[in-house]
Amino acid sequence: MTRSFLLPILFVLLAIKAHANDYPSGEFKVLNTAGFVEEENERRPLKADRSSGMAEIRHDSDNSVVLTIGSNEIRLHPMKDGLASFDWDAFKTTLLHEDDVQALNGKDRHNDVAAWGAELAWQGMGKVQLALLPLGDAGYTGFLVSHPNGKKVVRQMEFRQVLGPARRSRR
Repeated sequence: MTRSFLLPILFVLLAIKAHANDYPSGEFKVLNTAGFVEEENERRPLKADRSSGMAEIRHDSDNSVVLTIGSNEIRLHPMKDGLASFDWDAFKTTLLHEDDVQALNGKDRHNDVAAWGAELAWQGMGKVQLALLPLGDAGYTGFLVSHPNGKKVVRQMEFRQVLGPARRSRR
């Protein structure tokens, strides 16, 4: 009797744990890989930025992602329709397009690709949108979209794991 009661509970707990482990967590090297500025309907690429930094990514039980860069902790919430919820308008740029992200994740539809995001105040840029999307099973791509002084600025970042197995939590 006890065994038949515990088995369904164990199954549910394992399913919840497996969902949290679907995406990598831990330390990541962050690179700014591309970007553009759009002003008066004209786009120009951002200057190449070869600097890199470190970030920690962890997944909370509420399906949010906590991104820690330096001493700044940013909570990104799941986007209801995944990749389909976020548009960075990569048309005629070298940035990853929605179809690229979908293909790199082996999904059939944009809605099937997980995405997390937040709107927040960013020093020197005002209000920005930050989105994080899985990039295969060992990294993420991120987009920071801002609108300073009537321009649209989109920065693409890549988060690549550098320490430990891809699915190991650093907690």
